[in-house]
Amino acid sequence: MIEFDVKVNFDEKRVKQRAEKGISYAQYVLDNQVLKDTEPFLPADTFNLRNSGLTHSKPGEGHLEWNTPYARRLYYNPQYNFSTDKHPQAQGLWFEASKAENKKDWVEIAQKAFNKAF
Repeated sequence: MIEFDVKVNFDEKRVKQRAEKGISYAQYVLDNQVLKDTEPFLPADTFNLRNSGLTHSKPGEGHLEWNTPYARRLYYNPQYNFSTDKHPQAQGLWFEASKAENKKDWVEIAQKAFNKAF
């Protein structure tokens, strides 16, 4: 029988730093992808609603926000007859619609980003 000794050096601090970097990068990539994928579901006339998402969201922090005086009213009233001239999929609850269509892709994108940064 063969015997041998194994010594493993595990740098917990370094692994934790790499994991935090991976999570941070994955969150940034995911937030940007969600903004991009949700745009076709936004009601659009002058694109102020879309632009507010770009202005008020904080990619990398998990904070996405569409902030106009009418955003809440449009979001929570999907019964409105939204113009589909500029966005054929325009509707209320636009994030939920986008999530239903893109969730699987978002998970894959976030995982790939984490793996790349880790």
